[in-house]
Amino acid sequence: MAEDEVVKAISTLMEALTPLDKEAREHALDFVMKRLGISLGAAPAPMQHPGLPTPPTPITPATPPIPDQPGQDIRSFAALKSPNTMNEKVAVMAYYLAQLAPPAERRDYITPEDIKPYFIQADFELPTATGSMTLTNAKNAGYLNALERGQYRLNSVGHNLVAHKLPNKDAGAKSTRRSVKKAVKKGKR
Repeated sequence: MAEDEVVKAISTLMEALTPLDKEAREHALDFVMKRLGISLGAAPAPMQHPGLPTPPTPITPATPPIPDQPGQDIRSFAALKSPNTMNEKVAVMAYYLAQLAPPAERRDYITPEDIKPYFIQADFELPTATGSMTLTNAKNAGYLNALERGQYRLNSVGHNLVAHKLPNKDAGAKSTRRSVKKAVKKGKR
Protein backbone atom coordinates (compact mmCIF):
# COMPACT_ATOMS: atom_id res chain seq x y z
CA MET A 1 0.00 0.00 0.00
CA ALA A 2 1.35 3.40 -0.93
CA GLU A 3 2.23 5.72 1.94
CA ASP A 4 -0.06 8.40 0.45
CA GLU A 5 -3.03 6.04 0.86
CA VAL A 6 -2.09 5.43 4.50
CA VAL A 7 -1.83 9.17 5.20
CA LYS A 8 -5.18 9.73 3.45
CA ALA A 9 -6.83 6.96 5.53
CA ILE A 10 -5.41 8.40 8.75
CA SER A 11 -6.57 11.90 7.83
CA THR A 12 -10.05 10.61 7.01
CA LEU A 13 -10.26 8.76 10.33
CA MET A 14 -9.04 11.78 12.28
CA GLU A 15 -11.56 14.02 10.54
CA ALA A 16 -14.43 11.60 11.23
CA LEU A 17 -13.51 10.90 14.86
CA THR A 18 -12.40 14.36 16.07
CA PRO A 19 -15.94 15.72 16.68
CA LEU A 20 -16.87 12.67 18.81
CA ASP A 21 -16.27 12.29 22.53
CA LYS A 22 -13.71 9.76 23.81
CA GLU A 23 -16.27 6.98 24.47
CA ALA A 24 -17.85 7.35 21.01
CA ARG A 25 -14.39 7.29 19.38
CA GLU A 26 -13.47 4.10 21.23
CA HIS A 27 -16.79 2.49 20.29
CA ALA A 28 -16.41 3.43 16.62
CA LEU A 29 -12.81 2.18 16.43
CA ASP A 30 -13.64 -1.02 18.30
CA PHE A 31 -16.53 -1.76 15.94
CA VAL A 32 -14.47 -1.11 12.81
CA MET A 33 -11.57 -3.21 14.10
CA LYS A 34 -13.88 -6.13 14.87
CA ARG A 35 -15.54 -5.88 11.46
CA LEU A 36 -12.15 -5.86 9.74
CA GLY A 37 -10.84 -8.72 11.88
CA ILE A 38 -8.10 -6.62 13.46
CA SER A 39 -6.94 -7.28 17.01
CA LEU A 40 -4.24 -5.36 18.77
CA GLY A 41 -2.09 -7.09 21.34
CA ALA A 42 0.33 -4.63 22.86
CA ALA A 43 -0.16 -1.07 21.70
CA PRO A 44 1.92 -0.53 18.58
CA ALA A 45 4.55 2.17 18.54
CA PRO A 46 3.04 5.29 16.97
CA MET A 47 4.03 5.73 13.34
CA GLN A 48 5.17 9.15 12.29
CA HIS A 49 4.13 10.12 8.79
CA PRO A 50 5.42 13.23 7.09
CA GLY A 51 2.89 16.03 7.14
CA LEU A 52 1.05 14.80 10.26
CA PRO A 53 1.67 16.24 13.73
CA THR A 54 3.23 13.97 16.34
CA PRO A 55 0.46 12.68 18.61
CA PRO A 56 0.86 13.50 22.31
CA THR A 57 1.81 10.68 24.64
CA PRO A 58 -1.43 9.52 26.25
CA ILE A 59 -1.77 9.61 30.00
CA THR A 60 -3.63 6.56 31.20
CA PRO A 61 -5.55 7.22 34.42
CA ALA A 62 -5.97 4.43 36.93
CA THR A 63 -9.36 2.82 36.45
CA PRO A 64 -11.45 1.68 39.40
CA PRO A 65 -12.00 -2.07 39.66
CA ILE A 66 -15.16 -3.42 38.04
CA PRO A 67 -17.45 -5.28 40.45
CA ASP A 68 -18.03 -8.17 38.01
CA GLN A 69 -14.69 -9.72 37.14
CA PRO A 70 -14.06 -10.15 33.38
CA GLY A 71 -13.77 -13.77 32.38
CA GLN A 72 -16.42 -14.85 34.93
CA ASP A 73 -18.34 -17.92 33.74
CA ILE A 74 -21.92 -17.38 32.61
CA ARG A 75 -23.40 -20.00 34.94
CA SER A 76 -22.23 -18.30 38.13
CA PHE A 77 -23.14 -14.86 36.73
CA ALA A 78 -26.63 -16.11 35.81
CA ALA A 79 -27.04 -17.61 39.28
CA LEU A 80 -25.99 -14.29 40.83
CA LYS A 81 -28.50 -12.29 38.74
CA SER A 82 -31.37 -14.84 38.94
CA PRO A 83 -33.40 -13.63 35.94
CA ASN A 84 -37.03 -14.80 35.94
CA THR A 85 -38.39 -14.10 32.46
CA MET A 86 -37.03 -15.18 29.10
CA ASN A 87 -36.37 -11.52 28.22
CA GLU A 88 -34.36 -11.03 31.41
CA LYS A 89 -32.35 -14.18 30.58
CA VAL A 90 -31.56 -12.77 27.13
CA ALA A 91 -30.45 -9.49 28.73
CA VAL A 92 -28.18 -11.37 31.16
CA MET A 93 -26.68 -13.32 28.24
CA ALA A 94 -26.09 -10.14 26.21
CA TYR A 95 -24.53 -8.39 29.22
CA TYR A 96 -22.28 -11.38 29.84
CA LEU A 97 -21.08 -11.45 26.22
CA ALA A 98 -20.39 -7.71 26.20
CA GLN A 99 -18.81 -7.33 29.63
CA LEU A 100 -17.68 -10.58 31.25
CA ALA A 101 -16.99 -13.25 28.64
CA PRO A 102 -13.39 -14.32 28.10
CA PRO A 103 -11.71 -11.82 25.75
CA ALA A 104 -11.77 -14.25 22.81
CA GLU A 105 -15.59 -14.58 23.10
CA ARG A 106 -16.43 -11.02 24.10
CA ARG A 107 -18.53 -8.93 21.71
CA ASP A 108 -21.15 -6.25 21.96
CA TYR A 109 -23.89 -8.05 20.04
CA ILE A 110 -25.78 -11.33 20.17
CA THR A 111 -27.32 -13.48 17.45
CA PRO A 112 -30.04 -16.16 17.36
CA GLU A 113 -27.28 -18.80 17.17
CA ASP A 114 -26.01 -17.68 20.61
CA ILE A 115 -29.25 -18.57 22.42
CA LYS A 116 -28.88 -22.34 22.66
CA PRO A 117 -25.19 -22.65 23.62
CA TYR A 118 -25.19 -19.78 26.13
CA PHE A 119 -28.56 -20.72 27.65
CA ILE A 120 -27.25 -24.27 28.17
CA GLN A 121 -24.04 -22.94 29.73
CA ALA A 122 -26.06 -20.63 31.99
CA ASP A 123 -28.36 -23.52 32.95
CA PHE A 124 -31.38 -21.58 31.66
CA GLU A 125 -34.40 -23.41 30.31
CA LEU A 126 -34.27 -23.24 26.51
CA PRO A 127 -36.95 -21.06 24.92
CA THR A 128 -39.71 -22.77 22.96
CA ALA A 129 -39.60 -19.98 20.35
CA THR A 130 -36.87 -19.76 17.73
CA GLY A 131 -33.70 -17.84 18.56
CA SER A 132 -34.81 -15.03 16.23
CA MET A 133 -38.20 -14.72 17.90
CA THR A 134 -36.62 -14.84 21.37
CA LEU A 135 -34.34 -11.91 20.49
CA THR A 136 -37.19 -10.03 18.82
CA ASN A 137 -39.26 -10.43 22.00
CA ALA A 138 -36.38 -9.09 24.13
CA LYS A 139 -36.05 -6.17 21.71
CA ASN A 140 -39.79 -5.49 21.94
CA ALA A 141 -39.53 -5.62 25.74
CA GLY A 142 -37.04 -2.74 25.45
CA TYR A 143 -33.80 -4.53 26.42
CA LEU A 144 -32.10 -4.81 23.00
CA ASN A 145 -31.55 -2.70 19.90
CA ALA A 146 -31.52 -4.30 16.47
CA LEU A 147 -28.29 -3.86 14.52
CA GLU A 148 -27.64 -5.67 11.28
CA ARG A 149 -29.91 -8.50 10.25
CA GLY A 150 -29.89 -11.05 13.06
CA GLN A 151 -27.69 -9.01 15.41
CA TYR A 152 -28.89 -7.30 18.58
CA ARG A 153 -27.08 -5.18 21.15
CA LEU A 154 -28.00 -4.66 24.79
CA ASN A 155 -29.24 -1.09 25.20
CA SER A 156 -29.12 1.10 28.30
CA VAL A 157 -32.43 -0.25 29.62
CA GLY A 158 -31.15 -3.83 29.37
CA HIS A 159 -27.78 -2.86 30.81
CA ASN A 160 -29.39 -1.12 33.78
CA LEU A 161 -31.67 -4.10 34.36
CA VAL A 162 -28.75 -6.53 34.60
CA ALA A 163 -26.24 -4.24 36.29
CA HIS A 164 -28.54 -2.56 38.80
CA LYS A 165 -31.94 -4.25 39.14
CA LEU A 166 -31.24 -7.99 39.08
CA PRO A 167 -31.62 -9.97 41.19
CA ASN A 168 -35.10 -8.62 41.84
CA LYS A 169 -35.13 -8.47 45.63
CA ASP A 170 -38.85 -7.58 45.67
CA ALA A 171 -39.97 -10.57 43.57
CA GLY A 172 -40.46 -12.84 46.60
CA ALA A 173 -42.25 -10.13 48.56
CA LYS A 174 -44.62 -9.35 45.69
CA SER A 175 -45.59 -12.98 45.16
CA THR A 176 -46.12 -13.39 48.91
CA ARG A 177 -48.37 -10.33 48.99
CA ARG A 178 -50.43 -11.67 46.09
CA SER A 179 -50.79 -15.04 47.81
CA VAL A 180 -51.93 -13.35 51.01
CA LYS A 181 -54.45 -11.18 49.11
CA LYS A 182 -55.83 -14.27 47.31
CA ALA A 183 -56.11 -16.16 50.59
CA VAL A 184 -57.92 -13.22 52.20
CA LYS A 185 -60.35 -12.94 49.30
CA LYS A 186 -61.07 -16.68 49.42
CA GLY A 187 -61.69 -16.49 53.18
CA LYS A 188 -64.25 -13.65 52.76
CA ARG A 189 -66.49 -15.62 50.41
